[in-house]
Amino acid sequence: MFPSMGASSRELMKSLFDFPEERPFLSRMMPDQADSFLGQTHLMGLGCPLKGLLDAKSFRSMVIYGPPGCGKSSFVHLLQCVNAFRFEEVRGSEGTVADLKKAIETGKDYRRSGQKTILVIEEIDRFTRNQQDVLVPALERGDVLLLGLSYENPARALLPPLVSRLLIFPFYPLSSQDLGTLLDRCRLFLERAQGRKIEVDPEARTLMVRRSGGDARKLLLVFEAMVAALGEDVAVLRIDREGVSRFLSLPGGVARDHESHFDLISAFIKSVRNHEPDAALHYLARMIESGEDPIYVARRLIVLAAEDVGLANPAALPLTVACLEAIRSIGMPEGRIPLSETTLYLTLSPKSNSAYRAVDRAITEVREGFLPPVPEFLKNVHLPGGTLAGDPSGNETYQYPPDTPEGISSQKYFSGRNPIYLPPLKPTGLEEEMVDRLKGWEKAKAKKSGSSPRTESE
Repeated sequence: MFPSMGASSRELMKSLFDFPEERPFLSRMMPDQADSFLGQTHLMGLGCPLKGLLDAKSFRSMVIYGPPGCGKSSFVHLLQCVNAFRFEEVRGSEGTVADLKKAIETGKDYRRSGQKTILVIEEIDRFTRNQQDVLVPALERGDVLLLGLSYENPARALLPPLVSRLLIFPFYPLSSQDLGTLLDRCRLFLERAQGRKIEVDPEARTLMVRRSGGDARKLLLVFEAMVAALGEDVAVLRIDREGVSRFLSLPGGVARDHESHFDLISAFIKSVRNHEPDAALHYLARMIESGEDPIYVARRLIVLAAEDVGLANPAALPLTVACLEAIRSIGMPEGRIPLSETTLYLTLSPKSNSAYRAVDRAITEVREGFLPPVPEFLKNVHLPGGTLAGDPSGNETYQYPPDTPEGISSQKYFSGRNPIYLPPLKPTGLEEEMVDRLKGWEKAKAKKSGSSPRTESE
């Protein structure tokens, strides 16, 4: 598996990813040359970054991140097969600051003799601030090269001083084509190892690939277990769709990590916003199956009802609040039903973000210092004997709108200029009625005061 090298060099390269011959089946399927690496063509294709470094037998400190079974461990194994670097390993879930310092000191010793050390850190996103602080000066001095493996984007999980010293490469779930190729390799490997033919029905192959969800490890685990379950005394093993269906009959859920949590909720909200019911239900189902907190999803729907549906359909907001209370009352799995109803209601509702934009405009002006005095007649408690100097409202008395014939007052509710925060309303849903009412009120106020109606502008 390893290129030709001296015994001492091979000894130095023993690592977590260098398994003995009795190593688990999954590890024996790891690639030992770049051309056999599947997936991640944006990094491992011809002329791409990682492929170029492998071909040049070079390396730079980096973190690769992605979901389980996408090839992170396989890449480390491949790197050890084609490069003569030393390797040290620390696991983020187990390693201590002392472990890191020991590995770095070892790297320093070998650097003096002209040999570089790659420090492999699995689950680097689980490192504490103190552990990450130890790495920064070591990378700065060149004591070791770092290869971090992470399930989530290191830009979120790692400290900025550490991120700035690393190349960041995302790994994605394997495509159906890559998984199919891997399954074929696995079948041939087992045929040679067991000396018997293994036939896989095309429909069974498709089902296994689809149910693996882009996870190569899950695919190989299921296939190898099915072969073992068929027994050793069968000359020709036949795997059909019915057998696969029985083997995968229990719902196994969908793997969820911190990164997919953000991606799925983002895709869900954007689908609802753009009136895409099928996409919204798909991402909702994936969140449910991955164990996402339904309370979290319901709360995000409340925000969406106010931000994106808004005045176009004000009934959306109380419905989402009712959905939250329903889930709290009945729990899951029944809670999926009000979640689906609310999702579809919001998806099929007209949309308006006027309320969201209006309050943000007002907040921006306040933060920028627009703080005119409250007119005296609007205050809760009036100053005895009159008003403050400079208050244009003078001794004006508050006009109670319901007591006027039109039900409106023409008094100015700002001291000085009148800002306009509400954007022009669109004739969408109930906003169409609101547009007509607002225009009528503006004309009536202008007529009473003898001024012109306000100008709507962006």
